[in-house]
Amino acid sequence: MEKTLYLLLFCASTQCFADTAYIGVDYVLPEMAISNEDVKPKSTALRLGVSNNNMAFEAQYLTANEKDNLYRIEFDIEKSAALFFVMQSDVVNGFGLDVSVGYAHTDITVNGPEETINDEFQYKGFAWGVAMHQDIPYLNNTQVRLGYQSLYDKDDIEITAISLGFTYQF
Repeated sequence: MEKTLYLLLFCASTQCFADTAYIGVDYVLPEMAISNEDVKPKSTALRLGVSNNNMAFEAQYLTANEKDNLYRIEFDIEKSAALFFVMQSDVVNGFGLDVSVGYAHTDITVNGPEETINDEFQYKGFAWGVAMHQDIPYLNNTQVRLGYQSLYDKDDIEITAISLGFTYQF
């Protein structure tokens, strides 16, 4: 949690060098693939970023709204914090494309019957994403955003997410 606070303070302090700050809220459908078995707890993500010359730093915090079960074992994303460097395309006819690379830290809780696994796991490492956004007519500085992210992909465990949300630029 302390590292996340430092990252958010860093993002806030870089605003003096940025030409645009933004905030976003996304509905997220993460998928955790563990040994070819999938669970999909629904989540919400809050994104904060600062941008300058089509380059941005973005902090993202994701938390689960709902758990998912697999063979009577319950999977829950407790939290996921990430910091991304985002390369932004120019907006053409209201559309733009973002490509992001960075680092994510995801905490997952697994609960099941006594004879199964009951534990908390942390997955940290390289993360990347691609997002398309479109300006919303009649709402200045607001876009709708559709994205895909890979938050972890190692050791026969893959955490990916598809998101749909809104972004407001200040």
